[in-house]
Amino acid sequence: MDNTDRKQISPLVKRVAIITAAAFFMLLLAGLAWWIGQPLPTTGDSGIGKDVDASAGIIYTSSFPDLEGRQQSLGQWQKKLLIINFWATWCGPCKEEMPIFAKLQQKYGANGLQIVGIASDSTLNVINFVKHMPMPYPLLPDETRAMAFSSRLGNRLALLPHTVVVRPGGEVIQIKIGPIHEAEYEAMILKNLPK
Repeated sequence: MDNTDRKQISPLVKRVAIITAAAFFMLLLAGLAWWIGQPLPTTGDSGIGKDVDASAGIIYTSSFPDLEGRQQSLGQWQKKLLIINFWATWCGPCKEEMPIFAKLQQKYGANGLQIVGIASDSTLNVINFVKHMPMPYPLLPDETRAMAFSSRLGNRLALLPHTVVVRPGGEVIQIKIGPIHEAEYEAMILKNLPK
């Protein structure tokens, strides 16, 4: 084979290598997306995995500052169906699902639903966000502790949004990474509101 034949093969080999690498990368991303969406390993009736520290004691003894800097304990909502949503002002999917949470809070708040947004963000960013999009539920910004608490409650990859649903009394019934679906959450709310 002379140099002319090598030059003709080289671009073809490069194209095949690039296409193969791109296909591998796409498969890797698809696998990662599938893995993130999988439920956590189950360990009994709650369906929550051993690697998740989502006990009532951990949840209800945790507190975060509100927009005025006052500590708000999650324990104040232990008799309600509590939906904890981890979010940030820079997170597009978080901002898209917040109107759904607002609608659900307004619709079912009087029946025992409490949604709380724990922001992995600065107080100033959240205050500025609320000026443009007021929320009918507490927003608790804690740039330093929010993601550590989110991780403790099952967020394996520190992704946002992350939502944890807690029945009255402290049983975690769902952990979801990624945006919520309104119909799915409304059905869950109706099934689990306090009696």
